[in-house]
Order: sequence, then C-alpha cells, then structure tokens
Amino acid sequence: MKTITTSVWWRTAILLWVTQFSVLVSGNAINFALIWQLTTITHSVQTLSILAALTLVPGIVVTPLAGMLSDRMSRRWLMIGAEGLALVPLVVLWQWRESIAPNMIYGVVIWRSVLTAVYVAAFQAALPQIVPSQHFQRVSGIQQVVTGGASLLAPLLGAMIVMAQWLAPAIGAAVIALLVSIVMVAVVRFAEPAHGRLRMPWQQDWADVQQLYRQRHGLGQLVGAAVVLNMCVLPIFSLLPYLVTDYFQAQAWLLAWCEFAGGMGMILAAVVLAVWGGFRRTIHTLIVAVVLLGVAMTLLALTPPTQPYLLVVALGVIGWAAAWAHGPLLSLLQANVPATMHGRAMAVLSTAMNVAAPVGIVVAGAVMTRVGPQWWAASVALVVALVVYWALRGPLMDLDR
Repeated sequence: MKTITTSVWWRTAILLWVTQFSVLVSGNAINFALIWQLTTITHSVQTLSILAALTLVPGIVVTPLAGMLSDRMSRRWLMIGAEGLALVPLVVLWQWRESIAPNMIYGVVIWRSVLTAVYVAAFQAALPQIVPSQHFQRVSGIQQVVTGGASLLAPLLGAMIVMAQWLAPAIGAAVIALLVSIVMVAVVRFAEPAHGRLRMPWQQDWADVQQLYRQRHGLGQLVGAAVVLNMCVLPIFSLLPYLVTDYFQAQAWLLAWCEFAGGMGMILAAVVLAVWGGFRRTIHTLIVAVVLLGVAMTLLALTPPTQPYLLVVALGVIGWAAAWAHGPLLSLLQANVPATMHGRAMAVLSTAMNVAAPVGIVVAGAVMTRVGPQWWAASVALVVALVVYWALRGPLMDLDR
C-alpha cells in the first residue's frame, strides 16, 4: 500500500472537506424544503414521525453492509458511486418539481440517507490513509466543524428555499456540488489498502472483526463506552421540548437558546480540537470530555425550574463534551485497527451507537415521566462517573500507549 506524504496530505483533506461541505449543505437544505412541503401537504405528525424513523434505518441496517463493502472494494470508487447515485433523486425532483407527491418525498429522503451511509463509511475508512496518525485528533475536530457547520447552515438555506420558492435553483446547485465532489474524489491522491485478499465469504469479514475485538479488549471497551455515552447524550437533545414546556414552564425562546448553545458548544469545541490537536495521549482527551459530560448532567440535576439559564449553560457544555468525545473516539479506533478492516470496524461502532440512540430516548422518557428530569440527570451523571472509573482501570488506557 502506498502512503501519502505529509507535505501533501492536507491538500487532499481540504479538497475533500470543501466538497463534502458543499454537498452536505446543498443536499440537506433540499431535504429541509421537502420535509416542510410534506408537512404542508399532509398536516400529519404521524407522517413526519414515520419519515424521521425511516431516515434512521440506514444508519442501523446499511452501515454494516457499507463498512464491509469499503473493505472489499476501492473506497474511492465507492464514494464516487454513492455520489453518482445521489444524482438520480435530484433528476427526478427536477422533472416533477411543480407537483411533488408525498411518496416521492419519502423516496428522495430515504434514498439520500442510504447513500449518505455508504459514502460516510467509505470516507471514514479512507481518512486514516490520507492523514498521518499523529494528526488524527486534529482531523477529527476539523471533520466535526465541517458536519456541524453544515447542520447549522442547511436549515437556514432550506428556509430560504421555501420562502423564495427556489427549489429549481437549489436542485441545480446540489447537482453541481455532487459533480464537483465526484471529480475531486476521482483526481485527488490518497492511498488505498490492497483489497485482493478479501475474496472470501462475507461471513469471514465479520469473523475477522470479532477476532480483532477479542484480541484487543480495549476496543470492545471503547465501543461499550460509546454506546453508553450515546444513550446518555442523545435524549437530552431529543427531549428538550418536554424539559422546556413541562419542567421549566418556558416558551419557544428557551428551546431556541438551548439548541443554539448545544450547536455552538459542539462547533467551538471542534475548532479548538482542530487547532490544538488534543492531549498527547488521545485517551486523555476522551476522558476529559466524559468528565465534562458528567459535570453538565450534575448541573442539570441541580437546576431548579426557576433558573432556566442554567439549562442553556448545561447544553453548551454537553455540546462541547460531545465534540471532544467523538473526535478521540474515532481516532483511537483508526489507530488500533488495520487499514484493511477500517470499514467494518467503523461500521460496528456506528451501528452500535445508532441502535443505542432510540433505546436511550425511550428509557429517558420513561424515567422522566415517573421521577422527573432531575432524577434522570442525576442517574446519568452517576453512570458517566462509572464509565470514567471503568475506563481508568481497564484496557482502554492501553489503546494509545
């Protein structure tokens, strides 16, 4: 396998990030406009909830397959194929832009979710071959800046598309962004592992991953910690409307400030991580992030309903902790897994986290209903403390020695 020199790796990464950002922003803005149109057509909460649930399915079902394919095939051509197929729903939208049916909106959003899962699996598997290992934490921070910035900008552009009825120009912009990205992925230089040896039954792919996790106990502990933390973090964002309206008895302004604080905390933390690069030992950055999460949940547990501004502060800290946890999490996995297994190892992590998210939301909702949000927050703080204790005394500390 050829390796890319440190003098040019950053050019490759920047080109890929710029094109990825433009594809994410243009595509997600169109998704926003389509979902809004579906809302105005159906006026049904059930319809939107079904769509939201269906968009989560690719993360659980498609990601393992995409991870296996990214280890069996050229990751470059897998990314190109995913983006090429993403042009299909845009062409369909262009043809029927004057009379878009709800079923068409379902199809477009779900199709894009599937292809995004494939592209992300291939990109994450290819990234360690583009970037020198000593920059993994910094690069993870930059990646979060790209995705976080796109998630903040896309709804604004989507709202503009709706208000100005700019769907046709938006489709054209998304097509151009995809074509430019395809060209960039095709021409930039980055190394790929030899895939010829993976001509084996697909069952062997996952047997190899299981053997890897058995041999490196710290990797299994890493995935376990990620699952627990995802179950703790996701509910606070998903159940914010309940906290704002029922516990704090506040209006929409508090919900807006909380979401803004969480998003800005995440982006600022990612920028700091990208510039600073994290602690010398990646595991220390991860532990600090988990400690910050525990502090934020303790603050939330102690917050009375008469002081809603503390909820905003807690959400900002949680956003910061989430960014600092996600970057080192991927860095540790990338640094401890052979290049030919990156796709499958990433798929295990992503699938486990995607499954944990709805479970955590259901559990949190039940606990809040029975004993209130303060006891739930206190329980999460205790769980986070146990995760830190478990990490400090387990094989997880040996992953980056």
